[in-house]
Amino acid sequence: MHWQRWLTAIIAVPILLLVLLMGGRLLFVLMIVLISGLGQWEFISLFKPESDWVRKFYPVVLGTLLILSFWTIPRAAFAVNPIGPVSVLVFCLFGLFLFYLLSYGHIEKVAWSLAINALGLLYVPLLLGHLVWLRFLAQGEWWVLWLLAVIFAGDTAAFYSGKALGEKKFYPQVSPGKTWVGTAGGLLGCLLVGILLGRQLFPETRILTLAWLALFLGLLGLVGDLFESMLKRQARKKDAGSLLPGHGGMLDRLDSLLFAAPALVYVRLFIFGS
Repeated sequence: MHWQRWLTAIIAVPILLLVLLMGGRLLFVLMIVLISGLGQWEFISLFKPESDWVRKFYPVVLGTLLILSFWTIPRAAFAVNPIGPVSVLVFCLFGLFLFYLLSYGHIEKVAWSLAINALGLLYVPLLLGHLVWLRFLAQGEWWVLWLLAVIFAGDTAAFYSGKALGEKKFYPQVSPGKTWVGTAGGLLGCLLVGILLGRQLFPETRILTLAWLALFLGLLGLVGDLFESMLKRQARKKDAGSLLPGHGGMLDRLDSLLFAAPALVYVRLFIFGS
C-alpha cells in the first residue's frame, strides 16, 4: 500500500498542477465536474450498490448542473454569486422529487433512496463546488494550491505518524485506524506546510494568520475525514471505492477537502474581505 500511495500521487499530482496552474478556469471547472461525478457515484454506490446505472447516473447529472452553477458572473467585491447554486440546488431537489414520484411502485424504500440521493447532492457537488468559487477569487489558483497542499500534507503526516508511533485510538467507534498521535501529526503537517508554502505564495500575509488558518482547516479536514468514516462504517465498507490504488476511492481523497474548501472561501470573503 505504501508504494501504491506514492505511485498514485506521482501520477495524479502533476496532472492536478498542470490543470490548476496552466489549464485556465474552464479546464479547472471540467476537472471538478469529473471529480465530483466520481465521488457522487461512489457515495450512491456505498448505500445503494444494487441500483442500476440509470438510477445512479441521473443524480450525478443533477450534481453536474450544481457544480456548473458555481461558475457564475462575479458580483461586487464578493466575486461570487450565491444565487446560482441555491437556485440550481432547489431545481435539482425538485428534479429528484419528480423522478421518485414517477418511479413510485418500481423502487423499494422510496424515502430511503430519495434521502441518499439528496444527501449525495449536498455532500459532494454542493461542498466541492466551493473550490470553483475559490479558484475564481483573486489569486485563486494559488489559494487552491495552498489549500490542497495543507490538506494533503495533513493526511500524509497523520498516516505515517500514526503508523509509526500511534497506539491510543482517537475515535475507534467511527475510525478504528485513527490515533491521537496520528491526529496530532496531521495537524502539525498542516501547520508547517501552511506557513512555509504560504510565505512563498502570499508574502504579504502574516505568519500568525497562515498558522491559525492552516490549523483551522486541518481541524475541519479531520471532521470531514471522520464524517466519511462514519458513512463507510454504516455501509460496512473499508473504502468508498478502488479508483485510486493505495488511497481507496475518489471520495476517500475528497473527504477532508469537502469540509475545508467552503470554510476557506467564507474566511476569505467575510474575514479577509477578498
